[in-house]
Amino acid sequence: MTERQGVLDRVADLVRAMIGGLGALSCRWPGATLALGVLLSVLAGWYSAENLTMSTSTADMIAPETAFRRHTEEYRQAFPFADDQIVVVVDSPSPDRSDAAAVRLAERMSARTDALSAVEVPSADPYFRRYGLLFLDTEKLQDLATRLAGAQAALGALNAAPNLQGLADLLDLILTHADEGAPASPADLLNRLAVSAATVADGQAVPLSWTGLVQAAEEEDRAANRRFVLARPVLDNSSFGRGRPSVAAVREAIAAVQAEPVGQGVGMRVTGAVPLRQTELDTVANSAGLATILSFVLVSAVLIAGMRSGRLIACIMMVLLLGLMLSAGAAALTVGRLNLISVTCAVMFFGLGDDYGGHLGLRYQEELRRGLPPLAAAIEAVKAVGPALVLSTLCAIIGFLSFVPTAYLGLAEFGIISAVGMVVALLISLTLLPALIVLLRPGPGVPQPEREDRGFAGWVTRRHRAILALAGASAVLSMAALPLVRLDVNPLNLQDERTEAVATYRDLAATPRTSPYSVNILTPDLGAAQALADRLRPLPESGGVRTFASFIPKDQEAKLPILADMSLLLGPGLTAPATAAALDQGGLERAFGMLKAVLAGYLSGKRDGPPDLRAAVQSFSGALARIQPAQLATLDAALTGGVAPLLDRLREGMAVERPVTAADVPDSLKARWIAADGRARVEVLPTHDISDSREMADFADAVLAVAPDATGAPVTVTEAARVVGSSFLEATALTLVLMVLLLVAVQRSVTGMVLILAPLILAALWTMATAGLLDIPFNFANVIVIPLLFALGVSSSIHMVSRGQDLVREGASDGAFGIELLVTSTPRAVLVSTLTTSTAFATLAISSHRGLSSMGVLLAISITYTVISSLVVLPALMILWHRLRLRRTAAIRERSPTR
Repeated sequence: MTERQGVLDRVADLVRAMIGGLGALSCRWPGATLALGVLLSVLAGWYSAENLTMSTSTADMIAPETAFRRHTEEYRQAFPFADDQIVVVVDSPSPDRSDAAAVRLAERMSARTDALSAVEVPSADPYFRRYGLLFLDTEKLQDLATRLAGAQAALGALNAAPNLQGLADLLDLILTHADEGAPASPADLLNRLAVSAATVADGQAVPLSWTGLVQAAEEEDRAANRRFVLARPVLDNSSFGRGRPSVAAVREAIAAVQAEPVGQGVGMRVTGAVPLRQTELDTVANSAGLATILSFVLVSAVLIAGMRSGRLIACIMMVLLLGLMLSAGAAALTVGRLNLISVTCAVMFFGLGDDYGGHLGLRYQEELRRGLPPLAAAIEAVKAVGPALVLSTLCAIIGFLSFVPTAYLGLAEFGIISAVGMVVALLISLTLLPALIVLLRPGPGVPQPEREDRGFAGWVTRRHRAILALAGASAVLSMAALPLVRLDVNPLNLQDERTEAVATYRDLAATPRTSPYSVNILTPDLGAAQALADRLRPLPESGGVRTFASFIPKDQEAKLPILADMSLLLGPGLTAPATAAALDQGGLERAFGMLKAVLAGYLSGKRDGPPDLRAAVQSFSGALARIQPAQLATLDAALTGGVAPLLDRLREGMAVERPVTAADVPDSLKARWIAADGRARVEVLPTHDISDSREMADFADAVLAVAPDATGAPVTVTEAARVVGSSFLEATALTLVLMVLLLVAVQRSVTGMVLILAPLILAALWTMATAGLLDIPFNFANVIVIPLLFALGVSSSIHMVSRGQDLVREGASDGAFGIELLVTSTPRAVLVSTLTTSTAFATLAISSHRGLSSMGVLLAISITYTVISSLVVLPALMILWHRLRLRRTAAIRERSPTR
């Protein structure tokens, strides 16, 4: 035991000698040291600018070897369209306008081949136009046939003259024989005509939807009027703005269409994987850049308050800037990319680098006040705090690298970058900073009033037992609050919900049939897909299951006779080609006059008609009275422009005479459901909005229980949450175990290890309890807070315990130990360094990205708790332990003579 103790002592002495020699060399050759540091920093900055990339994919933050990542990749290989997509959601008051605007937008987008490819409007596929009636439920198709049969004469009038003249004939027929039916109730039709005519009079024509008139009331809602335009972007993967040109091209096309008559009054919103990622990337990059600048400014301000020496602060901040470039170059060399967590590495470096500089700078000022010259004070400062800095760095590296063995690749990358950054921070603190101090020769600053320091020190010394009792009670209460802590790794919940891409995505999620939270399963063939679909449909969590077979109409044996009856009854009136030519100005004026005469005749002759119909006629008549002759062509287009497309669709739909088979499905649609190798996909939709992570997990687990190889956003989020949760536990346990082993080896005392880790465990309990009470869920980004608390907070404990051990070796008495410990420069260095670290991390809270914002808030909270535990609880614990040790030693001495 003694021999091993001697070996450890010699190793410790060797480390101290190496640190002192490195500091002395830098201080004696300050110019050369600084020149070499600047040269390496410039080279590292250039290398990082050329080679450091950015990834915003939350899925890529999980190791590709995990089961759900393998299933996702297999699905993407079979159906490449699922990878990156831009979705434009088109909304308008009528299906006709949505159809026209979507088709026009697709035309505009298709012209941008430099940024977009494979643009399509699924609803405009000729397949659905031809067979659309067969996709209606049998009851709804029969209801439509009945209503159209009652409007046979009216439809015939419109077919003969799809213009104002035909509309006048139609209204004459309806108002004269209201009991013979119409495409909709007479009052409803006239009210819609009145609204459209009023918009023409106001100069903002809104066309009447004739398709809406023949739909059942429950079908004509917002979702029924919604259309989608899909596009594959041309991505530049070498750029941070990889999707920006494609998204910009889509927005330019939208602006152009909305400036045209077809797009006026039509809402068009952009979402999809690419816009979401690009929006997140821009938000993260902007937030991280602003936080970096702000952290630099605030750290400088805190250092000014703590050190009160402009030249010393200038030394520290200059070294931090050089170290940041070195750290960025090391990140580019080791990992090569930043992710949504490691993008905060600059803030992290400022927050931790100033920690080292603060301890060394304050110790330098203390040595100056003791009478040493600047060169000797700088060398002595390196010798005094160097060993503690090295031990702190080793502990920080353990905390940072604790995620490397886990499946959480995102934090593993962050850990590697941060660990390398800590090595950089240590080296520049022991070399560049002393060299700059020697060159600039900062003064000792203005010391804190000794009376205040002794007052706090005396208070802690007198109240140390009460402090420890209060700390113990708070630890118990914190453990009771741990069940409130929750994990939410839905990547959408991390983004700014005010952005268009996120808001639109959430809007789609609110309706099950448009929900992006569907689950997909890859099956060997269509038969297997059908069999699996039959097993999934009875699930309570299933709101619908779709396969390729879903695009072949069902119950055709019942629907085809209905279409045949419709064709027989309506065909003669609809198949005859329109004989009326387009109306010229004179024809428009005559038709307009006839239209007003029909309305006036009803109002004067049918005084006992239905009140709602009479009110509708009056409304339409009033709107027409505001129309000017120059607006008649616009009025004609607005009121009757949708007639011809509706009649065309009806004629085409009624012409179907044989059952639709798989052979009739176009290849473009088939490719979305049957892969090139014959494998088929099954899609399961939720029953309601499952944006909440818990409901999403219930949906995913229900599907996974039937199909373990399922994929899709609910599965990815749910499985990623489990990976993150298990990785968090593994990393925290690994951090604690390795720190315990390292501290025991270095301290050569279990007591020293307990003193160092106890305040950190207490701060961790406080942090998790606060997160639970404030309902701040842990997520992809802030889950690193607890391991970081140990990695960052251990420095404060190590410095305090090391300084206390020095005082013990110097023979500090029972009553003076606490006061002597708390009036040294070490507590002030701990306070300054932790405040700067907390301030730096707090700047992330300004981010509109919720992941970064919550990470900044929790890190600031955790570091603040570290200050309290290190400067109040730890000294109280050290005072108690020192007194117990002295009493035990005295007791042993009293007993030794009797032995």
